[in-house]
Parts: sequence; structure tokens; C-alpha cells
Amino acid sequence: MGIFDKDDLPGLVERCRRGDSRAWGMLVDRFANFVYSVARRYRLNEDDSADVFQLTFQALHVSIGKIENPETLPKWLAVTASRTSLRILRNQGKTVPLVSEDADLTEVLAAEDETAEQSALLACNSLILREAVTKLGGKCTPLLESLYLREESSYQEISDSLGIPMGAIGPTRARCLDKLRKALTEDDFFS
Repeated sequence: MGIFDKDDLPGLVERCRRGDSRAWGMLVDRFANFVYSVARRYRLNEDDSADVFQLTFQALHVSIGKIENPETLPKWLAVTASRTSLRILRNQGKTVPLVSEDADLTEVLAAEDETAEQSALLACNSLILREAVTKLGGKCTPLLESLYLREESSYQEISDSLGIPMGAIGPTRARCLDKLRKALTEDDFFS
């Protein structure tokens, strides 16, 4: 079950609304890496990322009854985590100014909202891509993960770890990327 599986998300959210602690645990487990990934986009350290995680899920606990469409939960979490990350950075004096120094509060808040929305979109798209790569299976998943989702490795290291001849990595990558593009097109990712 991926975090974007929509089949069971409404039921899970409803169980959380009723106070089902097991459902809460499942919901937190399902979205934990997602929320942490938003904090990491802001280059927060481990402690600050943990604060983002905790504050985001506290906000969800308070607001879950107000979320009308459970399918929007990933975006809600990403926006909340992004805003929390920006607040932590601002409190540390580390945030990059989003607007000019003479901007009024309305402009600052609008810029932060826009930044949070952009971060949410990037986080959601990144996780959709990761799930799609995982679903490819075969040699495609480990190859694309080695090439794009992990620390940089040489073709020799990839060849050794995956048992693919170095000369076959490029053509295999091309076939896997084509397979990924087709899967994402079928899921309307590019729409």
C-alpha cells in the first residue's frame, strides 16, 4: 500500500476521526517519510526535522475533522510541513527572504504560502515518482534507484552491485525510463 493509494485513505481518515489509535498509528506510519522529506527539502537538521514531523501531526490531530476530502491529505500534510519548516527557519534567522525587506506582512504571508504550495507539489510529485519506480520491478527498480535516488555511484559500482554489464547500463536505463514514462502517463501524472 503506497501513501497515494486512494482506496483505503477515506476509511483510514474516518477511523482516525473516531479516535481509533491503531488507525492513527497506520496514518502516521504511512506518511512519516513523506513529512520528513518536506523538512529535508529545507535542509533542516535531524532535530528540527523531528520537530516538523511532530508539529505537523499535532496539527493534523487538531484539524482532521476539517479535512473534507481525505484524498487531499498528502497535500495538506506537505503544506503544513512546509509552513512549519519555514517558521523554524525564520525563528532561527536562517530563512532566505521571500520578498523585499520593505514588504508588508500580507506580502510576506502570501510569499510563504506560495513557497509552501510549491514545496507541497514537489514533495507529492517526488513520492509519486518513487512509488512508480518501486512498482517497475525487475532490474528497473534497483537500476533507477542507483542512478537517480541514491548517492552518486559510478557505472562500475552499479555494474558490480546489480550484475549488469557496464555497456548495458545505458540501454537498460533508457528502456526503464520509457517504461516509467508509460506508467506515469497511464496514471495521468503529466496532466
